[in-house]
Amino acid sequence: MASSINNSAWLEWMAQLMGGVSRQTCAATFPPDRFYCLLDELPLHLVPRPALAAESQDAGRALFLNPQCRLYVGEGLPGELASRKELLSAFALQGTIAWVRDATDSLVPFWLGPKLESVVRQLRIDEPIPESVPAWARSILESAGILVYADSIAHQRTEREEALGRAAELFRKKGYAPVRGLIHPFHIAALRRYYRHRIRTGRISLGDGQSSRRYAAYNDPVARFFHRQIEVSLSSVAGEPVKLSYVYLASYLSGAELRKHIDREQCEFSITLCLDFSPEPALATPWPIRLDTPTGTVTVYQALGDGLAYRGTRLPHYRSPLGKGQRPLQFSSITWRRILRHRWTRRLELVQFVGSGAGPQRLKARLHAFLRRG
Repeated sequence: MASSINNSAWLEWMAQLMGGVSRQTCAATFPPDRFYCLLDELPLHLVPRPALAAESQDAGRALFLNPQCRLYVGEGLPGELASRKELLSAFALQGTIAWVRDATDSLVPFWLGPKLESVVRQLRIDEPIPESVPAWARSILESAGILVYADSIAHQRTEREEALGRAAELFRKKGYAPVRGLIHPFHIAALRRYYRHRIRTGRISLGDGQSSRRYAAYNDPVARFFHRQIEVSLSSVAGEPVKLSYVYLASYLSGAELRKHIDREQCEFSITLCLDFSPEPALATPWPIRLDTPTGTVTVYQALGDGLAYRGTRLPHYRSPLGKGQRPLQFSSITWRRILRHRWTRRLELVQFVGSGAGPQRLKARLHAFLRRG
């Protein structure tokens, strides 16, 4: 979960951004068709409004460099990601990147421009940050999890576990559950910029098998990275380990309609996540998803960054025609399937049986029985 942003420090930071000749001097060096989340020059207008409105409750307490934050330069990567470079194929791996382990034990990246990099590199773990660090830098780095309070890591983990526990209970009873805070609000802003550029430049095609009025992308690499980050949270909500299936990105045009349907077999557990909406919403967006449950139709409104977990193969779901001038962007059908342990157990039983010296007739009969059972 993201820390609250101190309003006075936030205003100071905005003034810092606006003070130069060009607000985007560092961002201009990044390729626009790559994903990056540059803390020094965040697209302020794309950060969800509730994140900007939050007040910090910890003013005056000592901040420390997060011991679970590491800086890497250029294409350098944490060890656990070095073997998964395909997930980062659309990232701008340049400059200095702070990789931070979040409350779900996932690594998330924040790019540092020259000003914030110089601040972070002078800090030492277990030493309070010096008073010379400007308030705007403290606020942004705290919000990104690069700076933490002595007890904040444990506190954030406890908060996250409790929130996921409540969602899991609702999911068990109802087959659906809202889940907030799956993606950091700074990353929401960066994703909005990235996908708007891809749509504007024709990198994402218009129309698919379900609707001629939506831009759609299957397993986009940046979406797949965040898909994997959400895996731990969905496993907690589902109450069992799940296996990644696929992620589908959809940006709808006015008049588009998502007709009532259930998902294919590999979409047993799905999340639809509200990533973008135009015009900019103050809170929830005006295009809800509807679920037909055994007790009636449920209407769920989502703010930017909100996710809704649901049983995609059991609950019919749909959206009404999109209003004029409205344009949402969803991580739609972020899906997982359960890990079928019983099938692996049967395969192990068969291997053991084959290895036991069984005769051809008995082996053939056992094989036919195994295949009938699936």
